[in-house]
Amino acid sequence: MRIFLNLLILGFLLILSPVANAQKRKKDKGDEQTVENAQARKAAQKAEIQAKYDGHREHIKEIQTKKTQKRMKKSLKKAQKLSQGKSVPWYKRMFRKRRI
Repeated sequence: MRIFLNLLILGFLLILSPVANAQKRKKDKGDEQTVENAQARKAAQKAEIQAKYDGHREHIKEIQTKKTQKRMKKSLKKAQKLSQGKSVPWYKRMFRKRRI
């Protein structure tokens, strides 16, 4: 009976040993989180998002006719002229979507 108990405990420990070693494994040097790596990654993500945005804006501009572009430019200038000197309410400023 005692031998069976010892074998059971030994088997249980053998099963748990790979799990314990998996938690202690060392990270690669490239995976280390440093300030420089984080800043570089953030800058790369920001550049990628900005490039996507610019590409999308160019695509939109290409598919519009000259007449449409002229009308949109005119209406934008009119809207800016009419809204000059007026402030946006605090609740609209608080909940608007932020752009890069």
